[in-house]
Amino acid sequence: MDYKEQTVSVFKTVLENVDPFIVMPDQIQWNSGNETLFFFGHQLTVHAQSPLYVIGSGKAAASMAAALESVLGKRIHAGMVISTPNPLYHPKDIRVLKGSHPYPDEESGRATDTYIDFLRSLPSGSVVINLVSGGTSSLLCKPIGELSVNEVSSVYKQLIGTTATIKEINTIRKALSAVKGGQLLNYMSDVQLIDLIISDVPDDDIRDIGSGPTIPQDISSSKARNIAEKYNLYDKFPGLVRKQIEKGISDEKKNNLHKVEDKKFHKSVIISSASLAAKAASKLFRKKGFLVHPDESPWSGPVNQFEDYIMSRVQESIKNPQKPTAFVFFGECTVDVKGSGKGGRNQELALRIAMRISNSDRNIIFLSAGTDGIDGPTDAAGAVVDQNTVENAQNIGLDVDHFLKNSDSYEFFSRAGGHIKTGPTGNNVMDLQFLVIP
Repeated sequence: MDYKEQTVSVFKTVLENVDPFIVMPDQIQWNSGNETLFFFGHQLTVHAQSPLYVIGSGKAAASMAAALESVLGKRIHAGMVISTPNPLYHPKDIRVLKGSHPYPDEESGRATDTYIDFLRSLPSGSVVINLVSGGTSSLLCKPIGELSVNEVSSVYKQLIGTTATIKEINTIRKALSAVKGGQLLNYMSDVQLIDLIISDVPDDDIRDIGSGPTIPQDISSSKARNIAEKYNLYDKFPGLVRKQIEKGISDEKKNNLHKVEDKKFHKSVIISSASLAAKAASKLFRKKGFLVHPDESPWSGPVNQFEDYIMSRVQESIKNPQKPTAFVFFGECTVDVKGSGKGGRNQELALRIAMRISNSDRNIIFLSAGTDGIDGPTDAAGAVVDQNTVENAQNIGLDVDHFLKNSDSYEFFSRAGGHIKTGPTGNNVMDLQFLVIP
């Protein structure tokens, strides 16, 4: 196995190490003797007369539900989750509704209405395990007021085409939603609530994971408008969207805000994240004999700045590697889409790094891929490149600058090779980047 194959192998092994279907059964136990539920270092007494329900939303919701069923079995009274079509794992008894991702559509809206009806039916005093993962912001969609799903979806598309951070995007999403930012709690009676969360945001802030549907928080329409104006989008929003934001601002000025009340027992636990995936990758590289330089913090920012940061970190090691070396990065960069091509942030970053290492006189491998197995609107998780990628592409008549200027990294790797295709993983803990110097 050569170094490029080893690098891809580490990425695929990490996917297995953070697979909720594999991880969750080891961290959740049910003791029927004392009626105690143990979950990720916590515990809760669940009396026999208290029914236990499972709810959830996100790319990993079906996989997480299937994992819970394998542990709790018939102790689960009923359940319902919203997931993407064709999930990797299927629960037997918990109902799986289908939504749309990365943008909500009418199917997401119908699924959310059905989901809310189920939440309203949960009896007071029951124990509810809520499974939250990346993708919830699109899959769980109930627009506020007179807004339609299509209007909200158009806003999502405009935002994703900018360099806005996930926190900024979610600020706008929450202002246009009747379920995000803790508002899902409005549809549940007095229950004991446990959130099991897979983080896909850089700082693991539970208010932003899936737009925090069960996490009480402030929702600000004035901040939403400021962010939209910052990216020159506000005047491009549909008229009803602007009308709703202005109404929200008026309510803020009157202090006429509906405060969501938290549950008497509400425990939120992050069970997986990008930092855990990065640690798993570092451990795997060390086992293979690499000197590992793990990044301690997740990246969040424009792709060109991430590119510069990566190169600044590895420059000295490229010149004089003492032994096989691996740099491990994690997080998500933003891409300002400029052309009509097809791609994603991982493929764009990989192509940019390929340009930066193309003049190197030593072997260098760089990989960037999404743990959900999907990079943008493509069937690739990302791409892997080396110091020969650009030269090899030029030899078959490909102009790298053209593909970058047209935001067409997917087409580049389709022709030049280098795509990483795992298929949807049923999980999402952001992106991983490895730079390897043999």
